[in-house]
Amino acid sequence: MHWYLLQTKPNAHVTARDHLRRQGFDVFLPLIIKTVKKGSKFVETAAPLFSGYLFMGTSIDPVPWKSVNGTRGVSKAVRLDGIYRPVSTDIIEGFQSRCDEQGVLKRLNNIVAADRVKIERGPFAEFICTVEQIKDDRRAWVLIDMICQQTKADISLDDISKIN
Repeated sequence: MHWYLLQTKPNAHVTARDHLRRQGFDVFLPLIIKTVKKGSKFVETAAPLFSGYLFMGTSIDPVPWKSVNGTRGVSKAVRLDGIYRPVSTDIIEGFQSRCDEQGVLKRLNNIVAADRVKIERGPFAEFICTVEQIKDDRRAWVLIDMICQQTKADISLDDISKIN
């Protein structure tokens, strides 16, 4: 099996995935959960890890590139020096091992007190803060800088990521 990187048309990753699967190709679309604001509410949604790209797996040789590039939702297969080059299987397997059954990337948290973190989900999404304390039940107390003062919040470790 060889894996190739495909560029999708804007917001057409699901369409491309479905149509490639109908043609008999394997498709890997790693996702992350993001919090977005819709109206006055915060909603969690799955979004591609690599916006505008997905991976196609096939054992067909030669690959029918005309069919692949003409697939609904696909913009083009990525080429290097004009040649369709496969992505290393180790890279794909590494990503797949870190994803759940729905293809959502699981978090690897090695967060400790005093780390700077970004809140990924919930009403404080996108805030940068400092971890004050890690609790035993997979939660952390974080200090959020808001309007010239620090506010303390209790956040799940699954909802924060370490920043460098």
